[in-house]
Amino acid sequence: MIKLNVWLLVMYLLCAPVWAQVKNEGIPYIKNYTHSDYKATPQNWAIVQDHRGVMYFGNSYGVLEFDGNYWRQIPLANKTIARSLAVDKKGRIYVGGQDDFGYLKPNEQGQMSYVSLKDKIAPKYRSFNDVWKIYTSDDGVYYCTVNTVYHFQNGSIKVYKAPASPTGFPFLVQNKLLLPVPSKGIYTLQQGKFVFMQGSEKMGDHVIMSIQPYKNGTFLVFTEEGGIYVYNGYNHFEPVNWEVIDFLTKNKIFSVISLPDAYAIGTVHNGLLIIDKEGMPRQHLNSDKGLQNSSVRSVYQDQAGNLWLALNKGIDYVETNSPFSLFNAKTGLPGTGYTSLLHGDVLYLGTNDGLYYKTWSNTENPLKPSNFKQVENSQGQVYNLQKINGKLLVSHHDGPFELVNNKAVRLSEHRGVWMFMPLASYPGYIICGTYNGLLLYKFVDGRLVFQRKIKGFDESSRVIEQDADGNIWIAHGYKGIYKLKLSDQLDKVSAISFYDKRAGFPSNVFMSVFKIDGKLVFTGETGVYTYDKSTDRFKIHPELNKLFDQGQHIRKLTEDSEGNIWFSAGDDIGVLRKRSNGSYEVEKSTFNKLQGKLIGGFEHMMHYNPLNMLIGIDDGFVHYHPSYQETRSIIKSFPVLIRSVTITSQAQDSLLFGGAYQKGGLATLQQPTSAISELDYKQNSLKFSFGAVTYSDVDKVQYQYYLKGYESEWSPWTTSLQKEYTNLREGVYTFHVRAKNVYGNQSEEAAYTFEVLPPWYRSWVAYMAYGLITLLLLLLTKYLMERHIQKTKMRLQEEKERALKLKEAQHMEEVLLAEREIIRLNNEKLENELIHKNKELTSSAVHVMHNVEAVHKVRDQLQETIEKIKCKTTQKELKKLLKSVEEEVKFEQNWEQFELHFNQVHQDFLKRLHEDYPDLTHRDLKLCAYLRLNLTSKEIASLLKLSLRGVETSRYRIRKKINLDQEDNLTEFMLNY
Repeated sequence: MIKLNVWLLVMYLLCAPVWAQVKNEGIPYIKNYTHSDYKATPQNWAIVQDHRGVMYFGNSYGVLEFDGNYWRQIPLANKTIARSLAVDKKGRIYVGGQDDFGYLKPNEQGQMSYVSLKDKIAPKYRSFNDVWKIYTSDDGVYYCTVNTVYHFQNGSIKVYKAPASPTGFPFLVQNKLLLPVPSKGIYTLQQGKFVFMQGSEKMGDHVIMSIQPYKNGTFLVFTEEGGIYVYNGYNHFEPVNWEVIDFLTKNKIFSVISLPDAYAIGTVHNGLLIIDKEGMPRQHLNSDKGLQNSSVRSVYQDQAGNLWLALNKGIDYVETNSPFSLFNAKTGLPGTGYTSLLHGDVLYLGTNDGLYYKTWSNTENPLKPSNFKQVENSQGQVYNLQKINGKLLVSHHDGPFELVNNKAVRLSEHRGVWMFMPLASYPGYIICGTYNGLLLYKFVDGRLVFQRKIKGFDESSRVIEQDADGNIWIAHGYKGIYKLKLSDQLDKVSAISFYDKRAGFPSNVFMSVFKIDGKLVFTGETGVYTYDKSTDRFKIHPELNKLFDQGQHIRKLTEDSEGNIWFSAGDDIGVLRKRSNGSYEVEKSTFNKLQGKLIGGFEHMMHYNPLNMLIGIDDGFVHYHPSYQETRSIIKSFPVLIRSVTITSQAQDSLLFGGAYQKGGLATLQQPTSAISELDYKQNSLKFSFGAVTYSDVDKVQYQYYLKGYESEWSPWTTSLQKEYTNLREGVYTFHVRAKNVYGNQSEEAAYTFEVLPPWYRSWVAYMAYGLITLLLLLLTKYLMERHIQKTKMRLQEEKERALKLKEAQHMEEVLLAEREIIRLNNEKLENELIHKNKELTSSAVHVMHNVEAVHKVRDQLQETIEKIKCKTTQKELKKLLKSVEEEVKFEQNWEQFELHFNQVHQDFLKRLHEDYPDLTHRDLKLCAYLRLNLTSKEIASLLKLSLRGVETSRYRIRKKINLDQEDNLTEFMLNY
């Protein structure tokens, strides 16, 4: 029988870590985020987390972004509800809304923004209702409505119409898209078409809410009405007969996710239910147990193993992956926790409100919980619970009690009892510490009977221990340590020794006594001490004292059955784990969550077994599972993000960086070189906002930062989430920040690099100008000095030369006057010569005209004479003469000679005129030349062999060709041309 019990215990402990992953003692820590926290509508629909750890929630106002410190809203393009979310392996967030879907991407400022994919849909499929589900896979993203599935892959979208309308929610199982159709069954997407799955007819009458992986390659199908079926992955569906079915049927399933060893089910009416792989309920949470609302729209397990709940009203964070859970007013236990006792299968908890009990089991069914009940006659302050000689003794403000059948039975009429302690030297006797001295009790026939008040000591006796010699040690927190020797008759104190600062303690306050490894140890305002009997003084404990920080006040030391010492010291709570060689290893970061929660002076830490430890706190008790296998929540590293960089040196703050670096369209933790900003000097004041991406005990996260290029070392640790720098000089700066969470773990550094450009007067161009100006000033100074010297030397010479220069100037003036006169005479000569040549040309032209006329007369007369002469010989000779005369009459040769001389005299007049007015004929040019010579029309007519009318016609034609206005004179034009 003993061997069987040992075997069962071993199996129980082996299974404990598995059960611990769905811890069901008490309720987990829950953080409620209301709509006033995230500034959006109360109703939420979906949850995902990106690769940085940032959370995203689908809300009626769009997508909510949360990093543990800052909430941001990301609206959709059409400002509608964000109904569904999904994340792929790269960390990209996909969003489904009403009549739109897309994904999130950092914009140019680094803020996450929504990118719509609607324009990639064929026009005839662009109108649709809500996108209820999104699935990511290796072959793309599936956006699912009740009528259509949109497959986004490689930048394009394929559309798959459902075989019926409306349908249920699609599911991605084994990389296959399954589509439930009411009254028919399930269809699967194959080669772009939905094909009916044979054997799925029985599921046609059910609304499938989720399909999750199960055992041996099978799946669990969860239906809205509460039924659960095992699906073999092909075509067979078998219902399960689990005890949770009735609960789920009553409260309706809305969402389900798979945990490493369990399933988390969000219900419509009764909160969250967690069941293990066998269908056994492990945890149940609703509005009575800490949730804001009992309608759970979506459940999500984050990277730390904890759960997020999107509720019909609010968002809740549930620390399911934690060794800590609570017993408080939400579990039926009111008041502050002072003492506990695990007696068999009953747990007793004492508070300032009374003593409570319940049946205890680490595998309690949360749907059929054993509620806390108050022990009869125990109302009021309970200080201590002790089991002595099989009796359960209660130390109460109203006096000493014994628990009998869960009823408090008074032992005596005294009031104000702190604790009981059996006397080792007097078996069967027990002393009781009270507000004012000691009481003596004795076991008589199995009953504890009051004997007497011990005389000679009336001090408050809250902390009592006894040594191997039978001495009673009593610690008074505000006076000192008392050592009492009782008389043999146990009726009075026969000897008293008092110890305070004079006996080796650092002060007269905060002293206490504990028994560790069978020996007494003492604590003072600081340090751990032992009693030296030979000197009757106290000295530093050689081993324990060095395990605590210098100056810490050790308030509580209690030893468990394995020799580990649980302690409360300063702000620290922890355990000194005993090694095999007898030394101790300090572990305290695990318990940082409880800092500030214990009741000062009444710290209660009771280790019962590897599964159960109870710690009293200000609002009840914390249950700590010592063997809990924490997978991620405490040891996991976490990032810290720079959430914004704002320029504050302008009249109105402007955002420089919005918190998300971009690489390949995805958010990244590292700042690309291309994202390094160059700031004008007037933008040299910046404010950095940052935060650690952690969601547990956020208010206890601390930060360090420094600005490289401005500071040389890290700042002190602080809880501030912002740092501002003003009036930075020009240069390249890098802001570094890191965080430390409640467990003492440090994050990786986050960094942001930027450059402040110099003002114009400190730019390199300005410095070059300054150098050039300096050089010029030096040269100018040198020049002025040399000039002054030269002027001094030359002053007399200048005076001597002044008269000579004056004479030279007068001479030059005379020369200039003479030269001007010569020039004037030359000009007059040239003008006269020009007039003379014009006259010569004119005379020549007139002479030629007369000669031509004379020759013409002679020619005409010869012609007449030839016609009259009859003699052929004479006629022949006269014709030869006539021919000679006609050769002489050819004027063109004379004209060419005339034109040559004319152009020389009149600066190429005819040549220029022909170039400017190419339409002028040879005859026109001759006419223009004669006009230039100021000849009359009659003279021109004679030269050109024209009538006066012909000359006027030619003049008119020339005016037209040179576009001369009617009021302008042609002769004046030619004279001035």
